[in-house]
Amino acid sequence: MSTSASTSLDGKVVVVPGGTGNVGEGIVRAFLKAGATVVVPSRSQSRLDALVKLIGPELGANLKTLAAGYGTFDDADQLATRIVKEYGRVDHVVASVGGWWMGKALWQIGQDDWQKVFVDVATSHMALARSFVPRLADDGSYTTIAGFSGQKPYPAAGIVSMQGAAQLMMREAFSAELKGQRRINDLVLGPIINRSRPGGDPNWLTADQVGEAAVGVARTPSIADEHVVLDTVEDLKKTLARVAG
Repeated sequence: MSTSASTSLDGKVVVVPGGTGNVGEGIVRAFLKAGATVVVPSRSQSRLDALVKLIGPELGANLKTLAAGYGTFDDADQLATRIVKEYGRVDHVVASVGGWWMGKALWQIGQDDWQKVFVDVATSHMALARSFVPRLADDGSYTTIAGFSGQKPYPAAGIVSMQGAAQLMMREAFSAELKGQRRINDLVLGPIINRSRPGGDPNWLTADQVGEAAVGVARTPSIADEHVVLDTVEDLKKTLARVAG
C-alpha cells in the first residue's frame, strides 16, 4: 500500500496491543509508514526495546512504547485512561494478542494449558475491547487480529480454535450492541510469514502485508462490522482493492 497523502494517518493515535509480536511488528510498521503515532503497550520492557530496534530510527520517532499490562479489566481500564490522558485521543486500536499453540488433543490438555491459551488470551481481548471501544474517537475503529483456526477446528490445537471462535463472537456481539456507533472488525489470518518463520508458501501473507490490510481497514469507513478474511495474497489484493475504491 502506498503511504501517499491519500493514505496518511498524520495526527492519528493508534494503539497496538501485541505490537511486540511477530505479526504485531508488521502492523506497527505499517501504521508508522502511514503517518500515525503508534502506542505499543507491553509488560515486557525487553520486548519493547527489541521492537524499537526492529522498527529502526527512520520510523521510530512516532513509535511510543509503554510498559503496561492489559491482562485484566482493571489493567486495561488503567491503560486506556492513561493513553487518552497522555495523547488526548485514541483513533484506532488493533489488538494483535495471542499466538499459535498446538501439541495436545483436548482430552490431554491440563489446567495450565487451558488458563494460558484460552482464559488469559480471551480475557485480554475482552478487557481491551471493553476499555478502548467506548473511548474511541467518533470516526475511529477497533480491529482484532484472529486466526483461521477460529473458524475451523485444527487437530491438536483445539483450545486455540475455541479461543479464536470466542474472539470472533465477541466482535459480532460488540457490533450488534454498538449498532454502527463505532466501527469494529476482525482480520481472520491464515499462516503468516514473519521474523520467526521467514519462509513459507508464496501465497501466505507476510506480517507487513497484514499491516497494510489493517491500515486499509482503519481508514475505510465502509468496512464495518466484518470478518475480513486474509488467508492468502489474493485475499489481500481484494481487500486493498476495496480500500482503493
